[in-house]
Amino acid sequence: MDRAGTEFRGSDLAEWTGGTWFGSIPERIEGFAFDSRSLDAGALFIALSHGERDGHNFVEAAIEAGASACMVERSLPVSIPQLVVPNALQALAECARAVRARFTGPVVGVTGSCGKTSTKEMLQWVLGKEQCHATRANWNNHLGVPLSLLELHAQGYAYSVIEAGISARGEMAYLSSMIRPNVAVFTNIGAAHLEGLGSTEGVAEEKVQLLKAAEEGAWLLAPGAVLKRPAFALVRDRAIAVSARGESASIDCEKNVEYEWMRVAPNQVRVSFDMVGQRMEYCLQTVSAGMVQNSVLAAVCGLRLGRDPVELVAGMEAWRPANNRGVWTRAGQAWIYEDSYNANPTSMADALRAFQELASSAERRLYLIGIMNELGCDAEEFHRAIGASVPYRKGDRLIFIGEDRLTEAYVRGAESAGWSDSELESFSSIEFCKEVLIDFSGAAFLKGSRSCKLECTIPPNSSQQ
Repeated sequence: MDRAGTEFRGSDLAEWTGGTWFGSIPERIEGFAFDSRSLDAGALFIALSHGERDGHNFVEAAIEAGASACMVERSLPVSIPQLVVPNALQALAECARAVRARFTGPVVGVTGSCGKTSTKEMLQWVLGKEQCHATRANWNNHLGVPLSLLELHAQGYAYSVIEAGISARGEMAYLSSMIRPNVAVFTNIGAAHLEGLGSTEGVAEEKVQLLKAAEEGAWLLAPGAVLKRPAFALVRDRAIAVSARGESASIDCEKNVEYEWMRVAPNQVRVSFDMVGQRMEYCLQTVSAGMVQNSVLAAVCGLRLGRDPVELVAGMEAWRPANNRGVWTRAGQAWIYEDSYNANPTSMADALRAFQELASSAERRLYLIGIMNELGCDAEEFHRAIGASVPYRKGDRLIFIGEDRLTEAYVRGAESAGWSDSELESFSSIEFCKEVLIDFSGAAFLKGSRSCKLECTIPPNSSQQ
C-alpha cells in the first residue's frame, strides 16, 4: 500500500493542544520536526527547549529549510504561522494522544533491556510490512514515541508497533500515556540504565509501567524469567509466558508457550513451538539465543492477534537483522561477528555465547570489546564479570576499548580466566586500533556501547554474510 506523507490541519492542532494560532491557520501541515537540519519542506517545526538549547533560536533556520509553520512557547516576529502553546513538549504529546485515540487497530508496545528494536522489526514483518506501522529506527524516547504515533494519522494501517525505551524513573508511565497499548511485549529485564533505575528490579518496576495506561483488555507477552519478577506479580493473570523448552517451569499466568530451536547453518536456526493446537515452525536468520526468544515473542503475538500462520512464517523468514545488530561480515580472511550498536551485560553475554559456539573451530579468535555504559555504582563488577566470561585459548587476542576505569575491570576479569598481559590490550579510543582487522585471519568479535564506535574497525572491503 502506497501512502502519502502524513498531513494535518492547523485547526486540529489548535484543538488538540489548546494553543492559539498567530497569523493564518494552515490548511495543511506535512509532518513534524524538531531539528531544523533534517526538516522536510512543509513540516511544522517544534521549538523544543532542552538545557541550554532553546529551539526558538532555530526557527529562522527551520523557515529557510522549508517549514510551513512552527509550534512555539512565545510568539516570534517570523513570516510563517505559529501555534503558541504553554509547553511545546507537552503539546507534542497531546497531539500524539489525539492521533492514538483515533486509531482503531491494535497497538503493540515493545520494551526491554535489549532487543527492542529487532523485536519491533520482527513484529512488523510478522503482522505484514504493508499494513503494520512501526517506530522508525529506534525512536523510542519522549520525542520519538509521539513522533512515531503521529505517523498513524489518516494512513489506514491495521496495526502499529511502538518501541518504548527509558533510562530513568517516571519515563515509562509518560510513554504509556501516549502509546496506550493493546498488547505489551517485554523482551527481557537486565542491567541497563542503572544510573537512573538503580537495580535490575528497579528496571523491572519501571518497565512494567508500560501497562499503566493500557487499553481495557490489554495483555502482555514476556519470557518466563521476566514474569517471575515481583514487579510483574499483579499482571501475570493476563500474560503469555515464553520459555525455551526445559529452561523454565510453568508460571501461573494465562498461557505458557515453550519453544525449541536448533542451528541449521552458521547464521540460521530452525524454531518451533505449539500454540492453539497448531505446530509453528520457521527458519530465522540469527546466531543468538536471545534473538530466537525475541522471534517467538513476535510470532506468538502475531498468532494471538489473528495473523494467518502461513503469512506469519513468510514474514518471519523474510526478516533480517539490521546493520550492527548481530550480523556476520566477511573481510578478506576475517570472519567478523559484529553486534556493535549497543551493549549491556545481558546482550554482551548472549552475543559472547553465540560467538564462542560458532567460532570454536577458528584457528585464531580476536575479541574487540567496548565498555558498557550507564551501569551505575556496580559498573566495574559487571565489567569484571564479562571479562572473566571470555574463555582463554592460546593464540587468541583480547582488546578492550573505552574508559580506563572500566577497561581495567575487564582486564582483571580476563586475567582471572587465564589471559596474560601479552594477549590483553586496552585502549581509551577506537582511534588507536582502527586497522586491527585489516590483515587479521580468523574469527573476530565486535561488541560495545554505541559510544565506542567499534564498527569503524571493519575494513571497507567487507560484505555482510
